[in-house]
Amino acid sequence: MKKGIIYSLFILMLSFGEVRAAENLLMVNENEISEAIKKEFVEQGRSEAVDLEFFGGQTVFQIENARQAKILVEGLKADDLTNKFSCQVEIFADGKAFARTNVSGKFYVLGDIYVPAHPIDKGEVIVPDMLKIISVRMNRVKPMFVTEKSKLINKEAKRHLKEGKMISDRDIGPKILIKKNDLITLVYKTDNMQITVRGQARQDGAKGDKIEVENTKSKKILIGIVEDADTVNIDVQ
Repeated sequence: MKKGIIYSLFILMLSFGEVRAAENLLMVNENEISEAIKKEFVEQGRSEAVDLEFFGGQTVFQIENARQAKILVEGLKADDLTNKFSCQVEIFADGKAFARTNVSGKFYVLGDIYVPAHPIDKGEVIVPDMLKIISVRMNRVKPMFVTEKSKLINKEAKRHLKEGKMISDRDIGPKILIKKNDLITLVYKTDNMQITVRGQARQDGAKGDKIEVENTKSKKILIGIVEDADTVNIDVQ
């Protein structure tokens, strides 16, 4: 490899994912050009997968009376601040130079994220088989989106979640154990004793939430901490 010139050779061969001749016309399209440039990104040591958008240069070629096309990529330059790239692309037909063009565009780093594998209804608790992995441009993943499996499992959907769509932190929350108007057990604890009475929730609550409850016997309104689906621990001053 000549010093100062980094290039990759993308070969389109018959019967191996090649561009096939149709009526003596061989097509090289934008997808093949894109794949050749992506290979050059890898050759330059980039570990992340990228997606490309073109805004300059020819990216479709029609070659008459050719059986095989090759794509040569040279001089790839990529700016991580602007996400812009440029390079030279040369097309060979049956070993002979056919066309050369300067190509430019933008590149986007891709990453894997978790999204609903099917619609999830409001109130459903998310379990692993409700999720799937998709690859997206990471610049589209805003801070409000929750994309890690560990942060989605056992969360409750606060609204209808669409298949394949990113989930925001407002779409999910802790599983609600006690709902407003549920009849529950109120537990009064001190260092020396524990008393239980029946009560009624005046608010929804997940484990560890502080909610208002009513002692159904005394009708007194109290604040307690949700322990489980039936129990609220009352703060005893």
